[in-house]
Order: sequence, then C-alpha cells, then structure tokens
Amino acid sequence: MDINNAFDIINSRFEKTLSAKGYRRETTADSEEELNALYIGELAYSIVYTFSNKRIVLRSCAVEDGEPDNEWKTLATWLFDPDSDGSREAESIGDDFCDTVKGPRQTAAAQKQKKRKKDNDGNVDPLFLANRMVTYFPELRDEIAYEMAHYEDFRGVTFAEEKIVPRFAEMIKKADDKKIEKISAGLAAIYSAGDLDTKGIITYDMLNAVEDDDKFKKLTAAFSENDKKVTKAARKLRGKNLKPEKPKKSRSYKTDTLNRM
Repeated sequence: MDINNAFDIINSRFEKTLSAKGYRRETTADSEEELNALYIGELAYSIVYTFSNKRIVLRSCAVEDGEPDNEWKTLATWLFDPDSDGSREAESIGDDFCDTVKGPRQTAAAQKQKKRKKDNDGNVDPLFLANRMVTYFPELRDEIAYEMAHYEDFRGVTFAEEKIVPRFAEMIKKADDKKIEKISAGLAAIYSAGDLDTKGIITYDMLNAVEDDDKFKKLTAAFSENDKKVTKAARKLRGKNLKPEKPKKSRSYKTDTLNRM
C-alpha cells in the first residue's frame, strides 16, 4: 500500500476526533526522511512516519503562544510496512491514536510519559506489541485501554499470556501460508526492534504456543539467522515452568534465560 494513502487514512480518523475538541490541522512540509501531520489546540499533537525504520509515532507537547514548545513526548508507536501492511492496519493505527487522546487511556499514557526516560522514547515494548496485535484481534483495543486505566504499569507478559497468546495460537491453527508469511514479517520486525521483554513474549509465549512445528518454521522464516537461533533455543523451553513476571524489574526471568542461551 502506498504510504501516503495509509498516512491519509490514519490522519482522517485522527483529525475527525480532534476537530470535535476544537483542534485544527496545520500545514506541514514533508521531507525525504518523513511524513508529518501537526494539530494545534489545548495541546499540540504530531503524527510522524519515518521512512528509514517504518515507524509511525503519535506524540504531544505543550502549546505556547499558539505554537508547539517542541518538548515532544511519545504517546504511541507503531510499525507500518507499505510492502506488507494495508488499509486495515492503517485504520487500526488511526483508531488506536484516537483512543490514546481520549478517555482514561489518555490520562494513563500521560502519567507513564512522566516516568519514561527520554532515551527510551519509541522503544518497541510489550505495549507496542499488544497494539500491533489489535490488527488481528480488534477486541484487544478495549482490553488494552482497561489494562492501562486500572494498573500503574502495563503488565506486558501477563497481558500477553492472558489476552494475546490463546488468540494467536488459535489464529495460526487456521492460517494459510500467505497469512503466516505476513505475520512472520511483522513479528520479525517487532522482534528485531523490541526490548528484552518483547523478545521474550514473542519467542517463549507466542511462538511456543504454536504446536505445529512446520508452522513454527514458517512463522520464523522472516527472522534473521541470529534471531532464528534464539527462537529455536526458546522452543526447547516449552512445557517448562519458568518464574512469573515480577514487578519493578527491567528484565524478566524469561528474557534473561533466553539471553543467556
């Protein structure tokens, strides 16, 4: 799908939500490196797609004298690959951005931004992965919003095990080779850019929930050779009872185990 068309789909949804709040879309200049959309109101919101890493980011900052103060905070980050993603994924991203700027989820996102270190902005974390899975399971959108509204921190591993993995395993059972190829490309991109917990969720939880070895191989086909080695090592852990996720730790037991293998 042409990225300009996808960008228009995302912004048409987002602009409709913000215009109801009195926001206006400003004229911006795109470049060879990225696409930009800017909205001004009580706050400033910006949607930016970067060609080099195929990431689309929603960010916000304060407004001074009618202009953004440019102290941008990232609110949501998605991967969008024009070669494999289409209008459905663009619509899902647009809906997610709309949900982010309204209701309890907006408050939760703002609170988390205060705690996040600047050098971690844009990291592909378990929340990023969960948002990406909304493409396949739209009902996750409300469950993510509930999670963020009721827990101080997004419980990435717990959420994945309870909400994503059972659906993912069932979907793969019914998926044909073409769909699995597309899922493989998406997972490989997220895994490559993901933090340790995200890698652990993909390898130990999601891929290991796939019982069919042939489908497992097809799901990891798009992974780099080094990443494939990790997925194969993680497969050896199937059925073993690892320690559960612990709060206030940056590295989970699962990802530490995988990292040592």
